[in-house]
Amino acid sequence: MDIDNVWEKIKKSLKDGAVMSAEKIEEYTKVGKLKIDELSAKRKIERNFLDIGERFYDLAQDAREADAGADLVITKAIENVRALYAEIADIGERIKEIHKAARKGAGGEEGDQDGV
Repeated sequence: MDIDNVWEKIKKSLKDGAVMSAEKIEEYTKVGKLKIDELSAKRKIERNFLDIGERFYDLAQDAREADAGADLVITKAIENVRALYAEIADIGERIKEIHKAARKGAGGEEGDQDGV
């Protein structure tokens, strides 16, 4: 009779482990997709900075450096960078919410999940 009880405990542990693994996989998949979005935004920021530098160089070659602040290419690139930084901040908040929801769903267990 004790063997049946032990076997039931083992089965329950395996089921609980499988459910926990599925939840973690889902959490990490969502976070992974957001991290890819974040990396994409960072690359776009780098491209905008390159555009700003290239345009400023062109203006400097033409001795029109003073016009840089009013230059449409530069101001548009700066607007893009600001929007991308806001997007990155939003992604960070969404990642925090995913981790928070996962901890809440796991019975409030706190883990080191923010480093993902």
